[in-house]
Amino acid sequence: MTRLPVRPLTVGSLARDLVASEGLAVSALRCYEILTALWVRAEDRVLPEAGQLRTFVLRAARRLISGERQVVGPDAGLVPLSLRSDESVVRLPASLAVQGVEWPDLVQLAENWLSATSARGPVTVVGVRTGGAYLAPLVAARLSREGLDVTCICVRPSDHVTLGQRRILLVDDPPLTGRTLVSLAQRLGKPGTVDVLVPVVKQDDVQPLREAGIPVTTLPRSLWASTRRLAPGALSTYLDEDVTWQGEQRPAGVAGFRAGRENSALTGWPGLRHRSPARAAFALVTPSGSRQQVVASWVPPGIFGDAARTAATELASGRVPPATVGVAPAMVITKELDAAARPAEGMELWLDEAVDYVLERSVRLPMTKSLRVPVPAPAALKRLATVFTGDHPVTVLPRLQQWMASMGSSVPDGRCEAEKWIIDAAGRLRKTGHLTHAYRRDNELFTPLIDLAALTIAFGCELKSVAAAVDRRRPGEASCLPALATALLCYGPARGDQLPRTYNLERAADTAREAYRLQSAMSEAALILQETLTLTPNGTRTVLRRWAGAPGALLQPVLPFGGYPAPRAPRGGNDISEDAIVQWAQGRFEVVRTGDALLLAPLGPSATWPDTAATLADLASRLPHPNLLAWCGVPLLQMERTC
Repeated sequence: MTRLPVRPLTVGSLARDLVASEGLAVSALRCYEILTALWVRAEDRVLPEAGQLRTFVLRAARRLISGERQVVGPDAGLVPLSLRSDESVVRLPASLAVQGVEWPDLVQLAENWLSATSARGPVTVVGVRTGGAYLAPLVAARLSREGLDVTCICVRPSDHVTLGQRRILLVDDPPLTGRTLVSLAQRLGKPGTVDVLVPVVKQDDVQPLREAGIPVTTLPRSLWASTRRLAPGALSTYLDEDVTWQGEQRPAGVAGFRAGRENSALTGWPGLRHRSPARAAFALVTPSGSRQQVVASWVPPGIFGDAARTAATELASGRVPPATVGVAPAMVITKELDAAARPAEGMELWLDEAVDYVLERSVRLPMTKSLRVPVPAPAALKRLATVFTGDHPVTVLPRLQQWMASMGSSVPDGRCEAEKWIIDAAGRLRKTGHLTHAYRRDNELFTPLIDLAALTIAFGCELKSVAAAVDRRRPGEASCLPALATALLCYGPARGDQLPRTYNLERAADTAREAYRLQSAMSEAALILQETLTLTPNGTRTVLRRWAGAPGALLQPVLPFGGYPAPRAPRGGNDISEDAIVQWAQGRFEVVRTGDALLLAPLGPSATWPDTAATLADLASRLPHPNLLAWCGVPLLQMERTC
């Protein structure tokens, strides 16, 4: 079996790669992105070599936008020794690593600004770290070609810098609210001296800037390279010139797009987050003349897409057929799978197949050993140790770290995604989603413990069932149950925080079910760790299974500690008519039956959730007993059999 070590992006690994490329032909884009990552880290650490690195970043940007595809690796001496041994994980630019922005978009953005202004005086292009630091040098390089006097720096939003009399161009990732840019623009310069240049998903995203009187130059998503690449003619050309097809024969061509799913960046797909990278569903004509339905998904064309491309081409399992059809620098093409068919509860056969897949993946694409026990401990582990021990986390932190390293894994802080599983039309378990597009970021890939622990959410089974399936495949080794419990309690809060921010009404029922399973699983995991850590009774916090009121947002799983436990309703006479609840919920909630509970999935966006307290109080007053209403990651009604 081929072993291809996977190296999550660290500053040191990138620095050593650059040193090794001295004098060799390397990709111009990779060279630029690596140099920028080193520059950003040098600025964060206030290293004296930061200025020299910035000079080389600007030089690499000029060569990239001039059309050079290959460049000669720079002198190894420019890479500081301190960065070669820096094993901190690279902070990813959301635009280039996640959202679908590519370097040509920044060239176009700079040209838009040149067309909109007659000013030709000296300018300072300011990249807002982290994302803006990767974008600003490209803007500066394009302005330099017009003969402008340009300097380029990068700042954190909290930095205080003096920029003199030069005009300031603030460059950043596509904004969510624009508030950070408003504050920074007002602090860096006087009114009329600061412009903002940003790609945008929606023009409304920069409305706060315009209301504050700050000039804004945008590049709408419809004009991004990742969007235009999916136009019919452009897609055919890209498939012919850049895609490496899996299998011996290449398809004959594109046979038409699927109606309503031509380009997700232009027309939203049901159930897909509107900020997700662009996708297109279409048919390929196979060499035999038949048609194959596929989906093209964006991946970052540079260093931020390495792991996703590797996973799309190198991962295979006899029990989980691969879905990849072709791979290109900025695209992965997969067979279209019906994502509406989710694994049902109690599907032990499919659970075994999923466990086999994750374990086989960890062998085929093992993680670099140097990252298995990160120092210092990840914040997620520290938080967990503090929750269990109060003021004495050091008493359990080493054991938590040991468990997390037991399967060649690690816990990236903020990891909020896990494998997606579906059942295809032939009744086979298939994997879709995050290993073929950028929302599964490189730094969050290949942590088998998290993906194994998250199977309890996907399959609605107990964590002990997953652990038993894993342990059967690892005879003679200690049980993985404590490690899975630790992983789940690190992953759970991060995923719980994500659900309110990305709530999608098209997937309301699925999200409610996920929130309920996640909250229940975290309670189970907390009890397992309390028992395994043998905490003293006086130091043991009560693990809650259900709350009397939402401890977070209306729909948000949290660590199962704190808040007010839901009292049990008295037995007898508490039968609930499901039809009556469905009738009451019309237009307010979607009622989702799961086991012995009715989940209430909100039908309004998350901004409206604070206003639902009175609505739920009205429901409680109509129940046989008000304590039948509770929270377990999501509002639920406890049916008679659960009381």
